[in-house]
Amino acid sequence: MSKAIREFTLEEVRKGDGQEGRPVYVVFEGTVYDLSDSPLWRNGTHMHMHLSGVDLTDQLAAAPHFAEVFASKRVKEVGVLAPEQRSRDMPDFMKPLLRYFPMLRRHPHPISVHYPIAYLTTALLFLLLYFAFGPNTGLNFEVFAFIMLVLGVLSATVAVGTGFLTLWINYRFKKPSLVRWKIRLAVTLMGAGVAAIILRASDLVRFPFFNWTYSLLVLLLALLVMGLGYLGGQMVFPTTVHRDKDAR
Repeated sequence: MSKAIREFTLEEVRKGDGQEGRPVYVVFEGTVYDLSDSPLWRNGTHMHMHLSGVDLTDQLAAAPHFAEVFASKRVKEVGVLAPEQRSRDMPDFMKPLLRYFPMLRRHPHPISVHYPIAYLTTALLFLLLYFAFGPNTGLNFEVFAFIMLVLGVLSATVAVGTGFLTLWINYRFKKPSLVRWKIRLAVTLMGAGVAAIILRASDLVRFPFFNWTYSLLVLLLALLVMGLGYLGGQMVFPTTVHRDKDAR
C-alpha cells in the first residue's frame, strides 16, 4: 500500500526555515524537499543567497544549476505544494528560455551596471581636473566631463531597465530591503542625471549658482552610482542573509 503524499501549504513550508532545530524545506516545481542533511543548507541558508522555507522554482530558473541539485542522497522528497498555492507568475515559456539562454538569467544587469559606474565617476574626475588646472591646459576637461555625464546617464537607463528585468525574473517584483534601496537610488540618479544634462546643455552654468549646482549634481551622481554598486555587491556576495518578509 503506497504512502499518502502530504500536501503542504506555503505557511507550513515557511516553518521549515532551519532555525532552532526546525527542518529545512524548499519547494521546486511543486515538490517539497527536506534539505536538513545537506551541509550546503546549514542554518537554513545557501551561499548567503537563498533562504529555506520558500518556493525556489523561479529562482532556480535563473541560477547556474537546475533540478539536478535535488538528486543528491541528502535530499528527501517530503510532499507537494498544494496546487492552488503554486506560483504562476512566470509564463511557462520563460522557464526553458532562462534555462537554455544563460545571458537572460542574471547577466544583462551585472554587465550593464559597469558602464554608468565608469562613466559617471570619470565625469567627476574630469570636472575635478578642470577645477584644478582651469580651461587653459590645451585639454578641455569640462567638455570631457559633460561627454562622460551624457554617456553615464544613457548607460544608466539601460542598467535600470535590465535591473527591473532581473527584479521580475528573480524576485517576482517582491522587493526585499536591498532592492527597495536600489530602486530609490536609481530613481534619484536618473532624476539628477537629467537635471545635470539640462543645466549644462542650456548653458546656465555660466551663472555661478547654476555652475555650482551642476558640479554638485555631478558629485552626487558619482556617489549614487557607487552606492548602487555597493548594494548590488551585497546582493551578489552578501556577508549575511536577512529573512526579509517581503522576499517571501
